[in-house]
Amino acid sequence: MSNEEELVKQCARKDREAQRILFEKYASKMMGISIRYTSNAEDAKDLLQDGFVRVFAKIDTFNAKSSLYTWMSRIFVNMAINRLKRTTQHVHLDDQFEIASEVETEDVSSWGSLSREDILREVNALPDIYRMIINMYAVDGMAHAEIAQVLEISEGSSKSRLSRARVLLKEQIKHKR
Repeated sequence: MSNEEELVKQCARKDREAQRILFEKYASKMMGISIRYTSNAEDAKDLLQDGFVRVFAKIDTFNAKSSLYTWMSRIFVNMAINRLKRTTQHVHLDDQFEIASEVETEDVSSWGSLSREDILREVNALPDIYRMIINMYAVDGMAHAEIAQVLEISEGSSKSRLSRARVLLKEQIKHKR
C-alpha cells in the first residue's frame, strides 16, 4: 500500500492530522486551479477552502481509478463551474458572439515574447464564461463535447465561445503591446 493510499484511508476516517498533511501536499496545486477558474484572489481562496471541505467529505468515494490529484482537481473544477452557473443562471450571453467563431486567431504559442504569467494574467481578465471555456479546453484538455455537457450548452456554443475567448485574448494582448 502506498503512502498516498494510507493517507486517503486516514482522511476517510476523519483523521485531522492526515487531513492537514493532504491539505499541505495539494493546497498550492488546488490554489492554481482555483485562481484559473475564478476572477479574483478572494474567490480563489473561497474555492480552495470549499473545495477541501468537499474533498474531505467525499474522500471515502475515491476509488484510485485515477490519481488523487486528478480526482481532487475535478472536484475543484466542478465547484468552480457550478459557482459560475449560479452567478450567471439568468444572464444569457449574446448570440452575436457566434459570428466571432469564424474569425481566424493566432495560436497562443505564437505569442513567444509573453511570459506564462503575462498570458495567465490576460486569461484571468477575460469574462467568466470565456475564462472557464479556455481553461477547460486549453489547460485541462477537455473536449468540446465534455465542456458542453458540464456547462449544459451545445457543443457548437462551446466551440464558439472558445473562439470568442481567443479573439478577446488576442485583442487584450494586442492592446498591451
